[in-house]
Amino acid sequence: MSTLSPSSADPSARPPRKVPLRGIVLTIALLALIAVVMVPLLTKSSGTQATATSTIVGNGRCLDVRDSTSADGSAIQLFSCNGSSTQKWSWETDGTVRNAERCLEVRGGSDATGALVQLGTCNRKSVQQRFAALPDGTVYSAKSAKCLAIQGTPANRARVGLASCDPAQPTQQWASKTAPGARYALSGGPAVENRFYADTPNASIIDRDGTFIQQYANAQYEIDGPREWTFITGPNMDSADYATELNEAVNPANPLDKNSDTTWRCNNSPTGLTSTYAEGHERYSQRNYCDLAGIWVDPDSGDWYGLVHNEFTPAPFGDRMHYDAIDYAVSRDQGKTWAIKDQVITSPYSIERGDTAAFPGDNYYYGDGDQRLFVDNASGYFYVFYASRTIAKPGVEKGQTWMQHVARAPISQKMTPNSWQKWYDGAWQEPGTGGKESNIIPADGNGPGYTAPKDDYNPSRPGSQPAQVAAGTLPEDSQLTVMNIAWSAYLGKYIGTPQNSVAQDTETQTPLHFYATDDLATQKWVDIGTVESNKNAAWYRWMLDSGNLTSGTILGKTFRSYCSYECSTFTSEYSETTIEPLSKKDLPQAPVKTGKPYLITASDGATFELNGAAAWRFDSTEDGFFTITADGSDRVLGVEASDNAGRAWGAVPSLAAAVAEGDARIGQQWSFQRVTRVSGDRGASTPTEEYRLVNRYSGLALSLSSDANAPAVTAPIRQWNAQPGATGDVRPESSQRLTFAPAP
Repeated sequence: MSTLSPSSADPSARPPRKVPLRGIVLTIALLALIAVVMVPLLTKSSGTQATATSTIVGNGRCLDVRDSTSADGSAIQLFSCNGSSTQKWSWETDGTVRNAERCLEVRGGSDATGALVQLGTCNRKSVQQRFAALPDGTVYSAKSAKCLAIQGTPANRARVGLASCDPAQPTQQWASKTAPGARYALSGGPAVENRFYADTPNASIIDRDGTFIQQYANAQYEIDGPREWTFITGPNMDSADYATELNEAVNPANPLDKNSDTTWRCNNSPTGLTSTYAEGHERYSQRNYCDLAGIWVDPDSGDWYGLVHNEFTPAPFGDRMHYDAIDYAVSRDQGKTWAIKDQVITSPYSIERGDTAAFPGDNYYYGDGDQRLFVDNASGYFYVFYASRTIAKPGVEKGQTWMQHVARAPISQKMTPNSWQKWYDGAWQEPGTGGKESNIIPADGNGPGYTAPKDDYNPSRPGSQPAQVAAGTLPEDSQLTVMNIAWSAYLGKYIGTPQNSVAQDTETQTPLHFYATDDLATQKWVDIGTVESNKNAAWYRWMLDSGNLTSGTILGKTFRSYCSYECSTFTSEYSETTIEPLSKKDLPQAPVKTGKPYLITASDGATFELNGAAAWRFDSTEDGFFTITADGSDRVLGVEASDNAGRAWGAVPSLAAAVAEGDARIGQQWSFQRVTRVSGDRGASTPTEEYRLVNRYSGLALSLSSDANAPAVTAPIRQWNAQPGATGDVRPESSQRLTFAPAP
């Protein structure tokens, strides 16, 4: 018996049946009529699906319907495996787990620890009937974000109910021959020490002149503690060193405002000016501590924009915590000086010191921070994943819950406060400043992917944090907490690595989970597995493409997964990580066929011709990228990859012999970025028939022109046209939106 192995009888995995044509019009008409009549009949019945059944085994015993009944409310227990029908379960594609005509459900829809499971009439709208067999052997409850566990001593007639997910617990390990199995294999190489790190994850950019920059920050609480925004630079991460000019830069208009000491900058920022000191508190010397975390370079100007994590008004209830909020900042001189402009994402609740009217219960809400910025050029949106916590007030039972949230803003709006919308109750419908926010959780088992508002945090709800979590009136730590994400060109999915909350809570080291989604507009993250090597309790994580060693946005098949603090071997480290689908059918389909010649045309009508070549062949590198060869030759399209010039805005691609290794090989590789449109607050992204070709070395898009002297350059990706007077790249966005037609 395999642990939660895949079902060969899963209808979604079967190839479509082929019905031979008979050449008789009447027969075809009759078949069509039968199909029209039968389809509603087949889909109308929810209890007649022919999915294969098997036992579900935990601790050597089978999940069993007590007393062999099948009525609503029938108890579920463990019992010695005996082959009876009460131990035969099917895993359906809608997330239900069925025994004959009834579905497994959590009694009363409770989220409480220990809430028992039972049988109930199948109801597609009932979230408490949705479960998922996860790759780590646990069974996930989609409504509660908890896992099924044997209650008490594993023995005959032991009941089964909810528990905080921890795959290390034997009582949470289940095996079933027909459960949907893992679809991906994940592996990690040995840990390698990283010497550039601080109290934030690192964020990478390529500047307008092709310079690689990585940034991180530190803000310690003590009077003499370091408070600095740090930058490194070099050809790539392996040859980078401290960017001394940036790190020692001082605002010429204010000698107190400098990157090497951000004390003045933080205290006098929009958040800092509204903060208060913790008078007499030995832990906190300042009223605000702020870290730059996440940067973007504006194509219109070359200015740097960043999000700033604030920890302010420390010890708001005389404790050792603080409030959080997120500002945005702009640098018009490539990071030397910064102006923190305004708040963009703030708490739905009070941020006043000691506000017992807003927080009458035993806990308070520390606000929004610890952000991870992702620039989704495919859709034209910034996405920022950020965290909040509920904190126990002094004098009550200690505890905290990590909750995860997400907001987005059109990139063209350049991070302004009114451009941000929070994800709330399944829609982008709340403002970034002060708006309500949903706790996002895995959507495994066809779950909604977020905590329902009625089950989310409520400051008036009585009880300590541990008591509320146990009672199901406060969410458990989200498995997606403090998640950083990237686009896998190889998998055709967004992937994310969250904080290892279980490891931190239990003071152990556990495998790192990876999650994936097809669409950031809907936030449906599912667990694709764990990397069993390099177990950790990581606080900060980020990813980097192993090919170019500069980009954390687009990754290949193998990439670096970085960690800082509570890592497996070093204080900060990385390991080469590979995610491989078990079936090639799970790889994305490119818009071209390998080896066939194509014409490349921009949406404004410009066609790509270079050195007399007008047709192009695409060949996969088998890791998410392609080479582009002039048809009828062996000359490959690429950019100069020996220095920054090939990464600079406006770099001109050329044809050259294919290169087998090194940066020159990366300069000849391109990925397809499908252009998507986002409609409405609740709608999923709609893919178009247009793509960008993004160079792996530079991260810039192939931009076409009707100018015969400069038919193509590589340019920063944009989804809007520059306004008159722009000082950066002014090529129209239509020049990057490409289609591919077979060459005649």
